[in-house]
Amino acid sequence: MRRNATVTAALVMIAGPALAAGPYGAIAYSPESDNSAAVADQPTQEDAESAALKSCRDETKANPDSCQSALWFKNACGALAKDATSSAWGTGWGDTQKIATDWAIKVCQQYGGTDCKLTVAVCSPGGAATIPSN
Repeated sequence: MRRNATVTAALVMIAGPALAAGPYGAIAYSPESDNSAAVADQPTQEDAESAALKSCRDETKANPDSCQSALWFKNACGALAKDATSSAWGTGWGDTQKIATDWAIKVCQQYGGTDCKLTVAVCSPGGAATIPSN
């Protein structure tokens, strides 16, 4: 029995870091199709941006290349806000979802939005995404 416990412990130690949540998150957005995607808990900035882009492209069948990396963040929250009546949009990040959301709305307004609303927000670590219902 002792041998099995040692093997199990060794496997847990090897698998542990791979299973641990990472500190990076990202948001991708396609202004053309109005699709967005958010990910969290990725091990690197590159992984976070790649995962968000892949998710956005999977939802943007007509022109997947219109998706772009809109924001990445580390140990924080990120948000995307869009204007309901124009093409204005903005992103923001911060220590809380509220800070990220407020910043994204402010940036959207700076780009001419008059009715900017939260589209998606996500926090890392933790990975809880908020997609508001309209």
